[in-house]
Amino acid sequence: MSTAAQLPSSGDRLLRERAAHDGPAPLYGREAEQAALVHMVTRLAGGHSGVTVLHGVPGSGRSRLLRRGIAFARAVGVHVLTALGSPSSAPTPYAYVGQLRPRSSAVGAARDPEPYEAKSVAGWCRSLMTAAHRPTLLALDDVQWADHESVEVIGGLLRRLASAPLGVLMTVTGTRGEFLESCAALADQVAFCQDGRGVLLELGPLGAPEVHALFTAAELPPPAPPLDPWWEDAARLSRGSPWLLRRVLDELRREPDEMTSTQLRTAFADAAGQARSELAAQTVARLAPGPLTLLRGLTVCRGLVATDRVAALVGLDEHQLPSAIKALRAQGLVDFGDPPRPALTDRTTSVLTGLHGDGRRRLRAEAARWAHRCDAGDEDVATLLLSTGPLGDPWVPSVLRRAARVHLARGRHTEAAELLERALCESLTPDERAEVLLEAAEAYAMTAPEAARLRIADLLSGAPPGPRLRGAVADLVLARGEPGFTPIPPYDHRTTRPVPLPRADVDGRTSELLRWAKGEDGSVRGDDQPGNGWWDTEHPAPDGSTGGRDPACPGHPCDGSAPQHSPLRPARTADPMRATEGAPTRGVLPELGGADPTRPAEDAPMHGTAPEPGSADATRLTGRATTESTEPELGTTGSVPGPAGPGCDPAALAATAWWQAMSGHDALAVRKMGLDVLRAPGDGPLFPRFTACFVLSLADAHAAARDALDATLAEAGKRASPTVVAAGLLLRARLNLRACDPDTADRDLTACRSLAPPHMWHPTRLTALRAAQIRVLLARECFAEADRLAAEELPPGAEESSAWTELLYSRAQLMLCRGRPRQALAEAEECGRWLTARDWRNPAHLAWRSLAALAHLGCGDEGRAEELFAEELRLAERWGADSALAWNELRRGLASPAPQAARLTERALRRLGHTPEARRFAQALVVRETAGLHPPPRADVPAPFVRRLGNLARRT
Repeated sequence: MSTAAQLPSSGDRLLRERAAHDGPAPLYGREAEQAALVHMVTRLAGGHSGVTVLHGVPGSGRSRLLRRGIAFARAVGVHVLTALGSPSSAPTPYAYVGQLRPRSSAVGAARDPEPYEAKSVAGWCRSLMTAAHRPTLLALDDVQWADHESVEVIGGLLRRLASAPLGVLMTVTGTRGEFLESCAALADQVAFCQDGRGVLLELGPLGAPEVHALFTAAELPPPAPPLDPWWEDAARLSRGSPWLLRRVLDELRREPDEMTSTQLRTAFADAAGQARSELAAQTVARLAPGPLTLLRGLTVCRGLVATDRVAALVGLDEHQLPSAIKALRAQGLVDFGDPPRPALTDRTTSVLTGLHGDGRRRLRAEAARWAHRCDAGDEDVATLLLSTGPLGDPWVPSVLRRAARVHLARGRHTEAAELLERALCESLTPDERAEVLLEAAEAYAMTAPEAARLRIADLLSGAPPGPRLRGAVADLVLARGEPGFTPIPPYDHRTTRPVPLPRADVDGRTSELLRWAKGEDGSVRGDDQPGNGWWDTEHPAPDGSTGGRDPACPGHPCDGSAPQHSPLRPARTADPMRATEGAPTRGVLPELGGADPTRPAEDAPMHGTAPEPGSADATRLTGRATTESTEPELGTTGSVPGPAGPGCDPAALAATAWWQAMSGHDALAVRKMGLDVLRAPGDGPLFPRFTACFVLSLADAHAAARDALDATLAEAGKRASPTVVAAGLLLRARLNLRACDPDTADRDLTACRSLAPPHMWHPTRLTALRAAQIRVLLARECFAEADRLAAEELPPGAEESSAWTELLYSRAQLMLCRGRPRQALAEAEECGRWLTARDWRNPAHLAWRSLAALAHLGCGDEGRAEELFAEELRLAERWGADSALAWNELRRGLASPAPQAARLTERALRRLGHTPEARRFAQALVVRETAGLHPPPRADVPAPFVRRLGNLARRT
């Protein structure tokens, strides 16, 4: 085609013509290249010949820039002839240069047909030079697809440029000096043109400013700050390719709904990945057999195997290797590394299309073997192994496990689980298989609890694991399901029989689990049925049974719930825990005015008789003479054992301490038992140590509890158990809240949430997290955020755990702080019902009675409030820890308007310790709880009393 236009009178006219021909799609980041084209066509219009080569990888915008050059030439009156190459035109001789025939009238064509009927390179050169009787531009697009004869014609024209006002503007595929063989000679010829008539312009990737300009032109909403890293990321994701960017922006503009900044980032990344795959598929479809074969090997090997070894692997001859690498680099499919890696996309689908299944499997397997022989990194080799079948090589499981540990350390639980599942496909010994199953359960526990349960079931259905694995399994089962650490029921070490306790607190599954971890009982395997055992409490077995568990029984192996029936199937051996089964769960809390029809008479206790106060039995159980009276209304329905004898197992000792602490008996004895647990060797299960830290905190040994918990968390980290670490962090946050340190508790919760998304947690652990978060928000007086968090719906199963009582308590505190005493009373009473149903009477755990008393005061029922204050005071005195007494006295003192109540407040603050921050925290929280109970002070109230109440923390 030829077009002529009047020469513009000025540079401004030239710019206007240029913009008019290009329309609404300007070229971004190509200003220097456009200036070079303007210079060339301006010289050509003056009769000076020249040649310019635009080269780059596919998608770099060569054709668009060529069309811009055509517009420049037409704007200055230069005659233009065009040709476009394509793969289908290559076999036909002279087909490419044949497109350069100018349009002419029928008369002219009949008068002068001879020049274009030439059948030789020289004839075509003479014909085209004759046609250039005035300044003419040959615009040649995609010369790499031109037939060989046409390439020779173009080379001949370049040698004759000085004899005619002829300009050549062509585009070829190539980058960084690498060109396809079909046009490499032309590029060299242009580079050595005399008098500066030859110019090579490489179109590199666009940068962040150009990406920003394209986004602005597309009228898409800007991403959320920070913007500078985002534009860099967008340029990286799109490889700086104009074609890719326009393709992605077109996809984003077609979205029916307006996207947020976060959605825009995600959509851009997804669309860029898809566009790269499409561009790779288009480029691969045009490859010759040799480069395609090499590309398949390089893509599968991912730069882990030397290039010559990859060529041998795919069957490529040595003499074909240099040209194949040059072709792949010229088209941007591989980088310039040694060995080269795929540069456009890592997806193998488009590259391996056409290769049969056996060939793919053999190629991937050999690539993994050679990568291992070349000492490639474990993560890289593991990535190759994911796409292979079982190899049977002994090194494969160890490589996969090491790579999985690296992923776990980085928080990539899904990737780690995928590698461990691949390891299970190999031939493993029973011990190796048990270890891999445990590691897979660890990885799944943070993201897919149901998959973790299945892997634990697989482990238990095989050969019995060793002692180390038993302890790790016990820790994992307990950590993934319950933050309350309900241990096994205690044993009376005089008779080695379980101590009778209310059935509401007996969880035989946890008992059997920890006994199995010690190697005392192998009956938990469930007859090799994954659905029959303590690990399967949610899904039926293949035969339709429920694993020995009553379908109506809620709970988890350690969820602190109150099952109505035994969850265990009949054991192979005698189980001493059977003596405690069969009693109904305690029902309505009598103190709240409801009758408890399931509670037996006091002269016929359900599970045995408590020793008389001060008797020899009581002295042996508690370690000291008992002087307190065992009042029936306190719920002491069974004997509570004391510390174990020498050589006692730490798990049993921790269980004894836990049950005694929750029942509220003798803080000094509980503290001694907790310290004894921590003195035991730390090579067994970690949960007894967690339990000891918890009871030490209840006994006001906060420093010892937190120090021991830090050491236990460090050990859990060494064991690569993120599930246990998350449970320990959640416990540490609760202990810090008990120690009146909300800032440290908030940091613990943040670290806990960073291990895995909270929506993937077990409902019981999520409930404990929610309760701790609300209490931290209350400490910071972020009441609106606490309201939102308390109103969020929890997943099913949350109400079946002991953590539910903590959430009820936190909600009651929130309602009081918000001035809603009736709602607070409902939450506090519900918390009390749950705690009493389990016989957990210790006010150091949750001081719900004084909280309910404050709510009663807000509702005008001062008589009931006084009863609850007095009852909690009796329980706190029986427990003997200062913190339990302090919270009762603090709430009682600040809730009373009488001047003498200030003495209670001052004494309570002194009980809370010597840390001013702890006293200020406790006083501020209770002041907020009691703020709505009384009207503002009247003018006749003495001012000194008001000042004294506000300065108690400083005075103490």
